[in-house]
Amino acid sequence: MRGISSEEIGRSERGTSLVLGTAALVFIIPLIGLFIDVGILYASKARLQAAVDGAALAAARALTLGQTTAAQASTAQQNAVNWFYANFPPGNWGTYNTVMDTTTVTVADDANNPNLRDVTVTATTRVPTWLMKFFNVQYTNLTATGQASRRDVVAMLVLDRSGSMCSINGATPSPPCGSGDGTPCDAMISAAKIFTGSFAAGRDRIGLMTFSDGTYLESTPSTSFQTTLGYTNGAGSGSGLLDNVECNGGTGTAQAVSLAYNELYKLGLPGALNFIMLETDGLPNTVTYNFWDGSHAAIASGSSCQDQNGKTKSGGGWTTAASMRQWVTGYSMNTGGTGYMSNIPSGSIGAFYTSDPSQSAFNRVMFHPWQSGDSSDTNSIRTSNANGCTFSSGYSNDTSDLSWLPSSDIYGNQVSPTSAYKSLTLSSGHVPLTHTISTDWSKTHAAALNATDNAAYRARTNATLAAYVFAIGLGGNNGDPPDPILLQRMANDPNGDLYNSPPAYDSCASESGCVTYSSQPQGTFIYSPTASVLGQAFLKISSQVLRLSH
Repeated sequence: MRGISSEEIGRSERGTSLVLGTAALVFIIPLIGLFIDVGILYASKARLQAAVDGAALAAARALTLGQTTAAQASTAQQNAVNWFYANFPPGNWGTYNTVMDTTTVTVADDANNPNLRDVTVTATTRVPTWLMKFFNVQYTNLTATGQASRRDVVAMLVLDRSGSMCSINGATPSPPCGSGDGTPCDAMISAAKIFTGSFAAGRDRIGLMTFSDGTYLESTPSTSFQTTLGYTNGAGSGSGLLDNVECNGGTGTAQAVSLAYNELYKLGLPGALNFIMLETDGLPNTVTYNFWDGSHAAIASGSSCQDQNGKTKSGGGWTTAASMRQWVTGYSMNTGGTGYMSNIPSGSIGAFYTSDPSQSAFNRVMFHPWQSGDSSDTNSIRTSNANGCTFSSGYSNDTSDLSWLPSSDIYGNQVSPTSAYKSLTLSSGHVPLTHTISTDWSKTHAAALNATDNAAYRARTNATLAAYVFAIGLGGNNGDPPDPILLQRMANDPNGDLYNSPPAYDSCASESGCVTYSSQPQGTFIYSPTASVLGQAFLKISSQVLRLSH
């Protein structure tokens, strides 16, 4: 028998390798083609999905444009189309037959939340194959759907109309001042109209509260806010109640925040984004008190003030609620809905004004209406029943008729709450008055700041309707500028100054007396150093609100 030579063995192995290699190509080449085509397919799918997701969000953000809901939906649909093709242009990754237009963008009310609008964007395209076409697979159809939502907003604009808003270049013209006169008050009006122009008339709801010594409910939140208040945006402009605002008087911030929140509460739309938008150029200095705490009157023993029966405190008067003078008429917290607190009855109620730190220290007792029927601050004094009191002729810097101030204002805002901003020690549940201004002023000033801080805290933590608080502090006017720490606390904003260079204030965690709560709605505080950039501050807040609404 003849053996097999090594040469023959080599030829046999080469032949086997050729057969195996040829067979492998039949499988490996399609497999490589499959990997390439799948990679292109996945890349195209990711790009298509990102485009429809961005288009849905762009559409939701555009639901603020237009004067009617139908116009807002139409604008949103077109915005989605524009966004999609800017990010997925025709022929992207070789795709073709891409279908995405206004008919594939739907805007609809949410089935479970009437204050939520859902946007759905759908797009289809064909992704060509490269090597797999040799197996008669010419393309792959792709479909992607993106969704976004936009909550309706319910807002109360709370605007400071105090006299310091009349400052011009360091000088303060005689108040009142207002629209068109070049004052910070004028700048505030213009900025507020740009703010109202940023939201969706017909869907969103915005009301207006202005304040000085007293508080003025100009308008409850309504969907017709642009017509009622005035607005400015790319679609045009219109005049309204904002144009009639005049600035004059003190700064009763606590009362304004509480009454504004009450309007949100009465409307009662927890499915919407509820918020208070506060603008102020100074420090809270006016608190409205009821000088009857339920069992005792704050009238001093040596006062000549006469009660309803004509008796002084030392003469046996001022002992019951029925005997209290009705210096101010009552106020209904529940008209037009269910308020978050009981109605305020008529009684011995007055606004207690505390001078700002830069002024000569003094306190003042004032009596004025809760609100006026127009936008002018008439500084009306209701003292016809103040028989025998030192302030019977109007208002007075003499507070000797009072022996103490209550522990809360008439809305329940505490002047010395837990985690108070300013330390304030009560005596028998009251703020004692010694009638020595150096002693009393620090207490009454702390009470005004604490009550204001507490008003915002209570709005944020209400179990039925927790509201956001956004705040703008305006500097550059005469008098004391806003307190950044107080406004950070009110907005529950943990951040430092993100808008000015150099920063005007630090993060809350690094400031003494500042505290925020991660479990509560976190708003935004912006410091506007001058009235010339106030409009930018309002726009930044509106942008932040719209981001939160998605």
